[in-house]
Amino acid sequence: MTIFRAFPFSLSILWRYALVLPFMILVLCIYGLIALMFWFLFGVISPALALLIGFAVGSASSVLPAMIGTRIGLQAKGLLPRNSYASLILPAIGYGLFESFCLLIIMMLTLGVITFATPFNLLELLSLNEAGAEVVFANLLSENAPVTLAITAVSTFWVMAIRSALLVPFAGASIGIDPSGRAHTPFYGFGSGFWSILILVMISYAGFSLIIPLIGLIAELLGLGDAIVQAQVQFESMVEEREIDWMAYEVYTIVGIIILATLWLFSLQCAGAALVFMNHKKRYDIEHEDYTIVPDMADDPPMPKTDLHELMRSRMPQNRR
Repeated sequence: MTIFRAFPFSLSILWRYALVLPFMILVLCIYGLIALMFWFLFGVISPALALLIGFAVGSASSVLPAMIGTRIGLQAKGLLPRNSYASLILPAIGYGLFESFCLLIIMMLTLGVITFATPFNLLELLSLNEAGAEVVFANLLSENAPVTLAITAVSTFWVMAIRSALLVPFAGASIGIDPSGRAHTPFYGFGSGFWSILILVMISYAGFSLIIPLIGLIAELLGLGDAIVQAQVQFESMVEEREIDWMAYEVYTIVGIIILATLWLFSLQCAGAALVFMNHKKRYDIEHEDYTIVPDMADDPPMPKTDLHELMRSRMPQNRR
């Protein structure tokens, strides 16, 4: 089953992803700088075009890490990519725009239901949002808790469902080929292995929200709570005074654990997508395998070599004297 196979396979992706993570961060920084230059350049010509570029860049930045993770997973399974890392940017922008468009529709529908079911209008929600999402959620709960919880659950489900449906196409785009070996077809495999991947995505999203509280609780049990609080105060003063200083090694250890845990939860999604893609490839290989039946003639005795002239001479009647 894909879910159970994804857990051990995610560890195989994790250590490879940890090795390429510094390079990926560097590439994303360079990509961001280039996009910023284009945004500034086109902003002078057309603000609307600059807004579209910024939207595309933001969309691609959320898709590109997932494509790199699925690429690593497929390479671990022995598939060789037919494209370079630089060629991932264009499909990442395309899929990112599609995903962002779907999320925008979900957000608009959610706001519509909220304004219909609660006394808040759109302007009031925007003013509350300036104080933080927690304040908005608390106010909505106080007005209509059942509707607020239902809307939150449904919208969250659809957000995770869209990402789950897109992960297998991400996998194909990451190596540039379909399971058939042809060039990648956009949206090939959309929705494949949906429920298995959705469960993995739910687990990873839940882990993202729980990882910091859990590690904080473990740190408290280990007696590192005071060190973390002091490091937080020190970090805030460093930001305000623009001074760089070393913090306690316990803090770096905890930060490293948080990064690895987050990377593993992310690798879990990529593992599910890579396994579903490989299932497609195995199915295609089986359906198109060429079964050539060669008769086994190893046990047949070889035909004796016969002189054709001697055979004809033996068949001719002999002359009698």
